[in-house]
Amino acid sequence: MMYEFEKVGKFTMIRISGNLDNAESTKRLDSEIAAMSGEGCHHFVFNLERTTYLDSAGLSIFIHCLCDVQENDGSVFIIAEDNQVRRVLEMVGINRLITTYGSRKDFLDAQEIPAA
Repeated sequence: MMYEFEKVGKFTMIRISGNLDNAESTKRLDSEIAAMSGEGCHHFVFNLERTTYLDSAGLSIFIHCLCDVQENDGSVFIIAEDNQVRRVLEMVGINRLITTYGSRKDFLDAQEIPAA
């Protein structure tokens, strides 16, 4: 798994590539997100357009992030195309807790953020 951070409006976008399933790398990402939240960053969007696989270790990142930001009136969104990753999110019900968009454009339009 590889990931990178990008500032998009008030959001920190986390673009994740590859498999989101390694406990060690997900713990590292989880720690980085918690540190950013502790420093005042409370609005995140996970871009999973390049994510090829997702398991429970990956799902835990979204839940931890949501718990962290809710204490500070923050927000979490997910971008996931209609593929296996999206089906996993829907199967476990994450999409009922975290609004999920089908593309980056859909997210930007919904948040009224101009495309870069």
